[in-house]
Amino acid sequence: MATRAHGVLPQPADPKYRLVHIGFTSPGGPTHNVDKDAHGYRYDSIGICNGVINAGASCVRLQYDPTDPERMARELAQYDGYIVRINPGQLSRPGVPQGAQRVFDELMDSFVHAGKPVWSSPQVQKSMGAKDALVRINGMACGLSDTLAYYTPEEFKANFVKTAAFQPRVIKQNRGSAGEGIWLCWLVDKPYCEKFG
Repeated sequence: MATRAHGVLPQPADPKYRLVHIGFTSPGGPTHNVDKDAHGYRYDSIGICNGVINAGASCVRLQYDPTDPERMARELAQYDGYIVRINPGQLSRPGVPQGAQRVFDELMDSFVHAGKPVWSSPQVQKSMGAKDALVRINGMACGLSDTLAYYTPEEFKANFVKTAAFQPRVIKQNRGSAGEGIWLCWLVDKPYCEKFG
């Protein structure tokens, strides 16, 4: 039986790779960081780091400091791969140095060009928003065919009933990435359809 980890596991003595989980706490306190724990990291950061550690690589959490991009570039350069858990645009909020998002994106792009993996790179974030990404891969082997996006009330009315009859649903509004505007939907006292459609 798996047990819950309340912190990042010890790092392996001889890791296959050295990864870093990059976070950022927006100025403005808890109302601007509802997706973060009391230490300023996203709630899933421990699970992500521990998954990497259990696979034989090291993974530390690092808070990105936009006030000292040169130091950040030096510190980050020592890693083999990057798990970026900063919402797009967070580095452009009031109270953050002007141009910080551009500087961070350029740094991540420089790692990509050096052959280091960045999950997810600025280019991927710009070309495939988090919500549409799942819709765009719904026909691939790693996707789910019943993953849809609804941009009009008519689309929602026509398609949601079919998807909800197939399996439980997660509905996310098409804005924000901080855990706001998410609904879990499931049937009550009815069996799900065996086939989608």
